[in-house]
Amino acid sequence: MISYFRSILPSRLILLVLIYLGIQLPLIIWGIPATTPELLHMLVGERLADGFSMYKGVYDNTAPLSAMVFWVIDLMAGRSFLVYRFTAMVLLLLQAIIFNSTLNHHKVYASNNYLPALIYLVLGSLSFEFDMLTPLLIGNTFVILSLPYIITLSREGFDNNRLFVGGFMLGLAAMSYLPLAMFLIVGLFAVIFFSSNTFRSFMLMFCGFLFPYAMLMTYYFYTGALSEFITLHLLRPWQLQVDFLRPPADVAKLMAIPAVILVLSLLSASSLPQRLVFQVKFQQVMWVWLLTSLLIIFTRDEISVATFTLALPPIAYFSEFFFYSGRKLWILNTVFLVALAGVLVLRYRLVLGLNKYLLLDESPLLLDPDNKVPIQNSTVLVLGNDIRYYTHNKPVTPYLNWELAQRHFGKLGEYKAVFDIYENFRKEMPAYLIDKEGLLPELTYKLPAVFGRYEQTEYPDIYKLK
Repeated sequence: MISYFRSILPSRLILLVLIYLGIQLPLIIWGIPATTPELLHMLVGERLADGFSMYKGVYDNTAPLSAMVFWVIDLMAGRSFLVYRFTAMVLLLLQAIIFNSTLNHHKVYASNNYLPALIYLVLGSLSFEFDMLTPLLIGNTFVILSLPYIITLSREGFDNNRLFVGGFMLGLAAMSYLPLAMFLIVGLFAVIFFSSNTFRSFMLMFCGFLFPYAMLMTYYFYTGALSEFITLHLLRPWQLQVDFLRPPADVAKLMAIPAVILVLSLLSASSLPQRLVFQVKFQQVMWVWLLTSLLIIFTRDEISVATFTLALPPIAYFSEFFFYSGRKLWILNTVFLVALAGVLVLRYRLVLGLNKYLLLDESPLLLDPDNKVPIQNSTVLVLGNDIRYYTHNKPVTPYLNWELAQRHFGKLGEYKAVFDIYENFRKEMPAYLIDKEGLLPELTYKLPAVFGRYEQTEYPDIYKLK
C-alpha cells in the first residue's frame, strides 16, 4: 500500500480522499456527539448573527476571524453540529492536500509522492476532536498556507512581496487563534535559513503579520470596542494556566500512535545521507515547526487531543523519511497497516464495544443528551458554568463566557462593574435567570430596578421575569 502512494498520479489522490471519507463518513451517519466547545462557538455565531459585535456585545475570547466563520455558518445553517463537522472535515482534507502539494512543488524529497498527505489524514482521523471546528483548526490552515511564502529564496528587491504575503497569512492565523502568532518563530528561522538580508526580510514579513491587525484595530477603534478587543483577545490567551480538558492518560493513549510514528521518522531522518542544500534547510525549518507546535500545545490553558492538530504537519513531513527508507517494503506496509488498524480501533471503539478495555472518557467534552432542562425555546442567562441551559435556548446579554463575566459579576463591590451590568441588562432582559452562583440576592439589593423584576420558579435556582 505504501508503494502505491509513492506517485502523484490523480488516481492516488482520489484513493486518498476515499480512504479519508471511508473513515469519517460512517461515524457521521452513525451519529455526531454534541460537544461543549462546539456549542460555545455556535452561541458566538448566533450572537453575531443577531447583530451584536464581538467583544462589545459578546464577552468571549474567540479570535475575530474564527468568530466570523461561526457567524457565517450561523447565517447559512444555524446551530448545526453536522455542518460544523463537515466544515472541519473539509478543512483537514485541504490542509493535507495543500501541505503535500507544497512539499512536492518545492522538491523537498527525492521524488514527489502522496505519503505525507496519507499520514496526515490517517492520523487526523484518530479522534472526533480533530473533526471539531475549532479556532485552532481554522488558524492551522493559514499557517500551512504561509509555508510556501516563508521559505522563499529571497533576492534583494525580487521576492519581497512573497515574504509580506507569508507574514500576512501568519497574521490571519493569529486572528483565528492568537497563540499561533508564535509561528513567527518559524518565519524568523526560515528567513535566517533562506534569505540574503535577514533583518530586512524578517521586518517585511513582520509588517505583513501586523497589517491585518492594523486594519482590525482601526475598525474596533471607530466602533468603540478597542479596549475590549485588547483585553479579551490580545491579552487573554497568555494567562499560561495549563489544564487538561480530558484526563492526561486518555490524551496519552490517543496520541501514542502519532508519537511512535514521529519517533521512528526522526530516527530515520537522522540517518539520511547528505542531500541538497535546500532540502537540508527545509528540514531545519520543520524541526523549528515541530518544537513551536509542542510549545504552543503544552502552554495552553485547555489541552486536549484537538490541540495536537498543530503537530500533524511536521509528523507528516518527517514520516516520509521512514516510509520511503531503504527498509523492506513488507516492514513498512506492516507498520502502516498496524497504525491504520490502531486508528480505526480507537475511532470506532464505542461502535465496536471496545471502550471497556481502552477506558477512554470523553464526557468532559460532551453535552449530556439525557440531562434535560426545564426551560425550552426561551431567552436565558446562566450565572455560572452550566452551559447545558443554552442547548435549546437563546443567550442574551454579552455574558456568554462565565469566566470572562467575572470582570463584572466577580467585582460587585465596585461601582463601575455594577453600572456595566445595569447597562447591559437595560438593553436586554432574559426571560429566565439561572443562578448557579447564588448572586441574585446581592444583585437584587444593588440593582432592584433590574433584578427585582425576577421571581423564583418552582426550581430553586431558576428565576423568571415577571
